[in-house]
Amino acid sequence: MGIPQIGTGGAAPLPRGMSREEFAEHRRQSASSLIPRGRALFWEGEHQAQKIKIIEGVIRAVRLLENGNRQILAFYWPGDVVMPTQSSCQRITAEAVTNCRVQRSAASGICQQSEPCGAHQVLAETLSLVVTMSQKSSVARIAGFLLRIRHHLPEDPKRPLALSLLLPRADIADHLGTSLETVCRTLAEFRMKGLIDLPNRKTIRFINLPGLLRIAGD
Repeated sequence: MGIPQIGTGGAAPLPRGMSREEFAEHRRQSASSLIPRGRALFWEGEHQAQKIKIIEGVIRAVRLLENGNRQILAFYWPGDVVMPTQSSCQRITAEAVTNCRVQRSAASGICQQSEPCGAHQVLAETLSLVVTMSQKSSVARIAGFLLRIRHHLPEDPKRPLALSLLLPRADIADHLGTSLETVCRTLAEFRMKGLIDLPNRKTIRFINLPGLLRIAGD
């Protein structure tokens, strides 16, 4: 009995001891690429015509300002897709906040409602951020931001009910339009009020979600 061949109607043979689900995951991983923390996936002004799906890690969308500062417009989490700008060049720089694994694929040359181009994608995030910054205090913005990212944060295997806070405090400050000192002071205040716990700088435990919701104004 011959081995079934791909494309002839039969299924490809599985490696010994591996289920179809495991084999599919293996193929998915092998088709992805690793991006070290701090590495740019593409730069503002660069032509980039691929969709980039985040498999593991966090990506930030950064716009460099004329004064040399930066504005973090959005964060992309596992399952998100960074879309290309359907124009001559990208409008943002995409950087790896953590070590990342991504999958790249070709994108259509025409913007579609189901897959808007990267410019529309970032614009939606920016408009939401502008409204938040204009209507809420820095403390309310930080509380709301923690609540929004909570479901993206992985569990810390060493600490019960704690989550890994993947984003540096400086990134939170840059994204919310406040200072690093304000972010650090606000997190310390939330901890003193029993809203959160901070086992260390890279983990967070949510203790009083209704209290955070009241501060966030949501």
